[in-house]
Amino acid sequence: MNLRDALEAQTVDQLKARLKLIHTDQRPTRKGDLVAVIAHALLEGDLAPIWKALSDLDVKAISEAVHAWSGRFDRARFRVKYGALPAHYESDPYRYGYGRRDRQVEPSYLPLFFYPDEMPSDLRARLAEMAPRPEANRIETTPQAAVPETFRLDDEDTQGYAVWRQSTEPLVRQDLPALLRLIETGRVSVGPKTGVASAASLKLIEGLLVGGDWYRPEDDEERRRWAGGPIRPIKPYAWPLLLQAGGLAKIDGSKLALTPKGRKALGEPLESTVKLLFERWQTKGSPDELRRVDLIKGQTSKGARLTAVAGRRRAIADMLAACPPGEWIHLDHFFRYMRLEGYDFAVTDNPWKLYFVDANYGSLGYEGSASFDILQARYALAYLFEYLATLGLIDVVYTLPDHVRGGFGHCWGTDEFAFLSRYDGLLYLRLNALGAFCLGLSDSYVPMLDAVAPLLRAHPDLTLTLLREPFAAEELVLAQYAEPRADGRWQLRPEAAVASAARVEERGRLRDFLVQSLDGALPDALAHFLAVAEERADALRDGGAARLFNCRDAAFAAMLCTDAATAAYCLRAGERLIVVPQAKLNAFQKALSKLGYVLPETLIPS
Repeated sequence: MNLRDALEAQTVDQLKARLKLIHTDQRPTRKGDLVAVIAHALLEGDLAPIWKALSDLDVKAISEAVHAWSGRFDRARFRVKYGALPAHYESDPYRYGYGRRDRQVEPSYLPLFFYPDEMPSDLRARLAEMAPRPEANRIETTPQAAVPETFRLDDEDTQGYAVWRQSTEPLVRQDLPALLRLIETGRVSVGPKTGVASAASLKLIEGLLVGGDWYRPEDDEERRRWAGGPIRPIKPYAWPLLLQAGGLAKIDGSKLALTPKGRKALGEPLESTVKLLFERWQTKGSPDELRRVDLIKGQTSKGARLTAVAGRRRAIADMLAACPPGEWIHLDHFFRYMRLEGYDFAVTDNPWKLYFVDANYGSLGYEGSASFDILQARYALAYLFEYLATLGLIDVVYTLPDHVRGGFGHCWGTDEFAFLSRYDGLLYLRLNALGAFCLGLSDSYVPMLDAVAPLLRAHPDLTLTLLREPFAAEELVLAQYAEPRADGRWQLRPEAAVASAARVEERGRLRDFLVQSLDGALPDALAHFLAVAEERADALRDGGAARLFNCRDAAFAAMLCTDAATAAYCLRAGERLIVVPQAKLNAFQKALSKLGYVLPETLIPS
C-alpha cells in the first residue's frame, strides 16, 4: 500500500482533519486535490516542523514501525516495551475522530503516518533515515548470585516464602529409566481413555522420582478448592503422559505397558530418548496443558474454540531457543521478550466461552479478561514447569504459588483466588545443555554427571553387598536380577540373567549395570557368570513356524525325506513324523502333487 492508496481510502472529512496538521496555506475541498496536497507534503515537503511537534512516544511509534515491525504499529508490543501508548492510540475507539478531548488536548500527528495502523511503503522509505533506530530488544538475565533465596510478597512481608532452585538434568537421568522399569513391572494404572495415572500410581511414581514432586505433601495441606486448589501432582502427572506421547508406553487394559521402543530406550543414550519425548510431545502430546489451569472453566464447551496446542508449544519452544543457555531468566522478562519479539500465540478464538466461577458474570470475553497474563502466560507456565522441566530441558527456581503472580484480580469472581494455577510459583528458568541439544541449538550433548559413590561390592559366591542407599532406578534393576538374603546381601539369579540375555533389547543390560555400579573392576567369577548366561541365551534359536505331519507308516515318512522332489522341504521328526516349515508349505504341496499325493484339505495353501 502506498500513500496515495491510503489517502484515497479516507473520507473527505478525514482528509481535511489530516490537512489541518500540515503547514500549508492550501485548503482544497475536492477529494482528489486533498489527496494530492497531503501526499506532496509528506513525500516531498519539509517534515521538520511536523517531526518537532511529535511527542517522544510518537517518535518511538514511528521508529518501531519503520525499522522493526515492517511498517505496522503493534499496540500490544509497544505497550509492553514502553509501558504506555501514544496519546493517539489511547483514544476511545467508539468515538468519532482521532481522540477524546479530555485525554488529548494537543492534536496528534500520527494519523499522517498510520492508516489506521499501517504505514504506506513509500512514506516508510522516506522516514527510514529520519526515524532513529529503536533500541534492540534484549533478554534480561539474572546472575546466579542475584537469584533470591526467599520470595517476599512486598516490603512488609518479613518472613516470605522458601525458594527452591533445581538443576533438572541429574533428575531426569535417574527418573526416566526408573519410570520405564516401573512400567515394565506392570504396576502403573491409568485411565483407559485419558491415559492419566490413578491416584495410587501417582503416589507410587512420586516415591520413585529423585526428590519426589516439585512440591512436598505438606505444601498441599488445607488448600481450598475455591482459593486455587491443590498444587500437586506435577511431575508424577506428566511422566506417564510424556511416555505415552513418545511411544515408549501404551495402555494395556487398565495398566501401562512398555512398547518395543520403550524397552529399547533403556539401552539408548538418555539425550536421544529425551529429545524424542520432547519432539513427540510438541505435536502429539495430550491433554492440552491449559486443562491443568482448572480455575479457567468452560474449556470443553462446544464454542470454546481453543487453538491447536502444537502452535502454542512451538511458539514457546522458539522463544526458549532464543534464550542464552546457562543464564537464569525471570519469567516476567521471559514473557516480555516473548511478546516484544512476536513469539506470541492465541489460546482461544472465542474467550466468551471461558470464564471464572460463573459463565455469565465471569466470562473472559469482557474487556481485559482474556489478557496475556491470564491465558498465554498461564498456559506457558504449565507447559514449562510440568513438561519441559520434568523432561530436564530447563532448570527452575520456584516458590509456593500463593499471591505470587497476579494479572487476574480485576476479573469478576476472583477475589478469593490465592493463585490462578499451581504453576504460578515458577520464578526463573535456565536453558541447560540437555535443553539446548533437544532444541537443536547444539549438535552434541555432554552429560552433566555428578560424582556418585559405587553402589555394589561383588563376592566370589555371586552375592552383592550394598555400599550405599540405591536410587529408585538402581533398586528396580537390582530386584530384576537378584533377590535379598537374610544376611543383607543380594543373590544373583541365573535364570533372570539368562532370560534377560535372551531378549535383544535387554542383552547387556545386567553387564552394563554391574560395570557402572561395582566398586572396582568386574571380578572373574562375575564375568564368567555373565558369559555363561549369554551363552545359554543363544543355545536355542527360533526357526520360525512349521507344520507337523503324521505319516501312515515309517516307510512313507522316510521316502518323503529322501525323495529328490520333497526332501528339500521337510525334515524327519520321528518314526512316522515329518516337519515342514511354514514358509516352504507351498513348495512342499507342489512337490507332493508330482508324486501323486496331496495335503489334507484343511492345510492346502490358498
